[in-house]
Amino acid sequence: MSIEQHVEFHLDCKVIDKKTISTGDISSFKLLTSTGLSIFAKYQEMENNNLINQASELVLLSESMDTPKVLGFSKNCLLLEWIETNHKSNHQTEIGKILANLHKRTNEYFGFNYDNSIGEMPQYNAIKQSVTSWNFFFWEYRLLFQIKYALKNKQISHKEYKKLLLIKSKVEKLLNSSIKPSLLHGDLWSGNVINGVNGPVFIDTSCYYGHSEADLALTYMFGGFSNDFYRSYEVYSPLESGFELRKPIYMLYHYLNHLNIFGR
Repeated sequence: MSIEQHVEFHLDCKVIDKKTISTGDISSFKLLTSTGLSIFAKYQEMENNNLINQASELVLLSESMDTPKVLGFSKNCLLLEWIETNHKSNHQTEIGKILANLHKRTNEYFGFNYDNSIGEMPQYNAIKQSVTSWNFFFWEYRLLFQIKYALKNKQISHKEYKKLLLIKSKVEKLLNSSIKPSLLHGDLWSGNVINGVNGPVFIDTSCYYGHSEADLALTYMFGGFSNDFYRSYEVYSPLESGFELRKPIYMLYHYLNHLNIFGR
């Protein structure tokens, strides 16, 4: 089915205008329908669960934060409400409060009930493994997977691989047993928070249950978050001592992910 056919199937209306936003394995468009509805649409030729997972995660997070309303989805297509932006707004304080409240949603185990993706890379979530050790989960299912992938695809040398394996002892030392599973956005850089007309809107998730600091560490990597954001977050969820030591370990996951996606 074409993207136009998906819109007609899910929404019983026709596409009267289509503007391309991005192209690739997953392409995105702004659509205008015959009912006057503006839609953000993602489309892929290959059938898999990626877009279905994205829809599920947006619905899950919508209980704690504003996300685009899911209008329809399939293995090829995801239809979302179009979010109008307010370029004059700065919702940093509100973003901090919202994220802190999201992290209060907990789970018995680390991981998620299905595997998803982080950018173009798979993200494995210890399905049905009942993992209660955060340092085990983060090493096995986050860092080690990315390290092995980088070696296999010759993004790192064997010498670099052996050096990266030494980080395991740091993980075991710094990520202690007191850490409990919190619901994470999973890919929280500034481009995934839209300044909506009525407040911040969160998009493009990679959800799982993990240490809340893993979300927070990513916000430091590419900028876009102000001191108001960090101060607000700490009002509602004070950081435990040692965050500055743990932060580089959490950032490393995303640096390795970028290495594997974009190369050296």
